[in-house]
Amino acid sequence: MPEQAFVSALRIPTNRLTLTLAALAASAFVLPAAYRDYQIFKSYGPGGVPNNALGWILVRVLFQPFGREMLSTEEYVRRIEAAEGHGKGDDGFLALSGEPLGSRGARPVVGPHVVPQRQLTQIPDEAVMEKLRNAFNSFAHRNHHLVKLTRSNLERHADGMFLADNLPASGLAQIMKREIAHVHFGNDHSLHAVLAPADCKRIIESGWGQRHAFSGSSAMTFLSLGTRPDLPAEYILIYAPRTEAEIETVMHIVSASIKFMTGREDVR
Repeated sequence: MPEQAFVSALRIPTNRLTLTLAALAASAFVLPAAYRDYQIFKSYGPGGVPNNALGWILVRVLFQPFGREMLSTEEYVRRIEAAEGHGKGDDGFLALSGEPLGSRGARPVVGPHVVPQRQLTQIPDEAVMEKLRNAFNSFAHRNHHLVKLTRSNLERHADGMFLADNLPASGLAQIMKREIAHVHFGNDHSLHAVLAPADCKRIIESGWGQRHAFSGSSAMTFLSLGTRPDLPAEYILIYAPRTEAEIETVMHIVSASIKFMTGREDVR
């Protein structure tokens, strides 16, 4: 009996040591990975969630499980076949403009977090950023009969294009609280825009963009407790332009978005 007690007394410290070593080993792996992930999150800059440790925890713990894949186009094929979205059927507004949407080439790496959605690579230089800002703002002022610039409902740190006050809002525009498009001016200068299903399909297939991880779901409204609108499937990310020529293409996409959301084609 005394021998058994002695053996048991030896086992307790051994078990504790094993657990301690296992915890240290796990920490040595998890903590650096978590820190790197947090640094990526911080690099996005201002967005729809706080750009701090609390925002990072919220995104990783609460938001991430609701994310969806972002590159398939089957959803748009179904919508086109069902004549949903009233987006010019198989054509969309990009095709009707007469300017073909060529392939963009390799996609940029997009951050691993569901929000905010930002590029990590292929970031334009400052000169291109400034020209995009000027092009976006000039486009809005030139089309003041269709759109107005005001603070984005989704980004909160940048202005977006909204339906002009005198225009009626379609069901989709009502869901988006009249917001049509915005540029991530404080970050990578990518864009989010709402486009016709056929245009979404064409943009994804040609490598100019991808869906938002929450597009086509009610995750945004649920997670924000009703303070943010649901994101329709037609809400997609447009990659940042790298050159002046790509700025023209991006603004061509913005024009198609305006036509789709306003129901008007008198875009200047």
